[in-house]
Amino acid sequence: MWHHRLVRDRTDLLTRPPAGSQPNHVDWGPLMLDPIEQLAELADLCMHGFLSRDEFEYQKAKVLMR
Repeated sequence: MWHHRLVRDRTDLLTRPPAGSQPNHVDWGPLMLDPIEQLAELADLCMHGFLSRDEFEYQKAKVLMR
C-alpha cells in the first residue's frame, strides 16, 4: 500500500509543470494603499493627539516618496 502511494506521489511530481513556468496571477489591488487615504488617516491621528507634529511630518514624507 505505501509503495503504491510513493509511486503515485513521484508521478505527480513528474507531471507538474516546473516552478515559474506558469505566470503568477496575483491581484495586487487590495494590497495597494491609497496615499490620499494614508495622509487623511495620519492627519486624523495627529489632530487627535496620537501623533506629534514631527512624527506626522516624517510619516507624510514617507507616504509622498512612494
